[in-house]
Amino acid sequence: MNVKNLPISVGRVLEKLGKNLRDARRRRRIPMQLTADRAGISRVTLTKIEKGDSGVSLGAVNSLA
Repeated sequence: MNVKNLPISVGRVLEKLGKNLRDARRRRRIPMQLTADRAGISRVTLTKIEKGDSGVSLGAVNSLA
């Protein structure tokens, strides 16, 4: 599912969450692959999360917590 097909508030929340995660990772200078490995997800899934893709499971998002 694409963010553009969701209600505006949900899409914005997903995009903001992804941006916050990406910014935090970059501030700490942690590479994407290392972050993904530590969370037990693929780099592709991490990319989708950071872009706010609504097709990612909540379990995958939760693994970054």
